[in-house]
Amino acid sequence: MPANPTRHAVLRKHSRVLVECCATVKPKEKVLFIFDGSTRIIEPYLREAAQRAKAHIMIEHMHASIMHCIEPPPNVIRAMERADVILAATKYSIAHTDARFRATKRGARYLSLPQYGIEQLSRSSLDVDFLALADTGRRIKEILDKGNSARVTTPKGTDLEVFFKGRVANWAPGFCHEPGMLGSPPDIETNIAPVETQSKGVLVVDGSIPCESIGLLKHPVRLTVARGNICDISTNREGHILKTLLEAVPDKKRTVLAEFGIGLNPKARLCGLMLEDEGCLGTVHFGFGSNATIGGKNKTAFHLDMVIRRPTVEVDGVRIMEKGSLFLAPHI
Repeated sequence: MPANPTRHAVLRKHSRVLVECCATVKPKEKVLFIFDGSTRIIEPYLREAAQRAKAHIMIEHMHASIMHCIEPPPNVIRAMERADVILAATKYSIAHTDARFRATKRGARYLSLPQYGIEQLSRSSLDVDFLALADTGRRIKEILDKGNSARVTTPKGTDLEVFFKGRVANWAPGFCHEPGMLGSPPDIETNIAPVETQSKGVLVVDGSIPCESIGLLKHPVRLTVARGNICDISTNREGHILKTLLEAVPDKKRTVLAEFGIGLNPKARLCGLMLEDEGCLGTVHFGFGSNATIGGKNKTAFHLDMVIRRPTVEVDGVRIMEKGSLFLAPHI
């Protein structure tokens, strides 16, 4: 545990936020913690918070995966089948797996906590009032549910259209208080799975590509998207790394534009950590690869998000965000 008493107190406080507020753990509930070697450093804090909540604690360990979306091992899957609440603190997310989908379909509440270590657990993005911010996410969900398409532009050159007629958006407020809900605090967002073959335009990624080999961007990466797939990537250093990641396995499903999300956490700051970056108010992100568990049809063992700054977003021609500033019409 950290020697700094102040940081130690923050870590204990934020662990209680995750367990009591975000996971809404109740006495005697069966709470499963999933850790790998990269996240075990926070195990004592989360276990203490669950003990404080008088939960029945289960802990499973696994080897760190090599990418998001890879199914967990059998011991973890068996435990997920028995738990009321699951907190998956693993290096790479297992939120886009069949195991998670079955668990939440059964009614388990699920917190997806990839890349959680001392740094993420100590950040001020966990100091927000998740409940108070929930209404904005719901309103964006209503807009996307009724919409057919969105156009996203930025001062750096992004001009991308995504089409989602008939798809249902996902309200992700960072907490899960009802059976089957999924949260990823400090990420607060609303997202939707675009139709896999229709997105088109140019995406200039100038925020982050939150993975171990790239992270916070020093130079923008320019992508061209046609018929829903990446067809060209800029040739700078970051673009070369991205291309290598996408082509590491001969699977064209990796290049499918699979998710469009709007960040809503006012205390989140771009830093290269996935849940922090995706949740930043004033940004949007695009996920490539799997979307079968969020309402899409593309299933593959890969999901990679890309965050852009200061976007302007129009849904069916109606502007809901301009250069990173949200403006939603008041409820009538």
